[in-house]
Amino acid sequence: MLKDLGLTDSEAVIYIALLEQGSSLVGPIIKKTGLHRATTYQILERLKEKGLVSSIIIEKKQHFAAASPEEFMTLLKEREERLKEILPKLLLKQSLAKEQQHIMIYSGVKGLRTVFDQLLEELGIDGAYYDFGVSGIFKEIMGSYFYIWQKQKKIQKIHSKVIFNKSVRTQNPTLLKEYVGEYRFHTEEFISLTDTFIYNDTVILCIWTAKPPIAIVIKNKDNAQSYLNQFKLMWKNSKK
Repeated sequence: MLKDLGLTDSEAVIYIALLEQGSSLVGPIIKKTGLHRATTYQILERLKEKGLVSSIIIEKKQHFAAASPEEFMTLLKEREERLKEILPKLLLKQSLAKEQQHIMIYSGVKGLRTVFDQLLEELGIDGAYYDFGVSGIFKEIMGSYFYIWQKQKKIQKIHSKVIFNKSVRTQNPTLLKEYVGEYRFHTEEFISLTDTFIYNDTVILCIWTAKPPIAIVIKNKDNAQSYLNQFKLMWKNSKK
């Protein structure tokens, strides 16, 4: 319990020893606790700094005594006041950390499933994502998960805008019927082999042709906005 109040093991042992013994020289404290003399003096000094131990010189010898246990209430109040002072600074650091860029790389089918499950979870109900450079390889590599993912999008009422590579129109027309959401087609100048998802503060770069396929997840608000601006330009110039 004393450790919960901020004491170390050794500090708690010495404090309790002093409570039991009353005013004491250092020798009896060492004998009772089994601690080294130098260590004992160091701990006594720390306890004095915390206001839990006092000392007095009697006949040229230093005697130590434990402060009343009620002093812990004072310590708790002081800690509470200090916490109130630093809490705003800690919260600021936390909010700034959220704005920092975090990059994670996932590989293989299982890794990519984790990425896309997380996307749906973070979007929640009525969320929206944007995607360009879509070649249809998602379905080839992820297999049945593609259908599960599209179904879940429907359940969550996810809004999506996707720009397919032009080749999908002729080479994979069934994909267009299975995909849930709004879509257009890249013009020749914007065709990409990297599938790029944008949502909230996140960008996912899927490199399906890598072996194994990989997804690079970048969390950064400004970066996501830049990609979204790029998407809007391509969407404007893409064809239905």
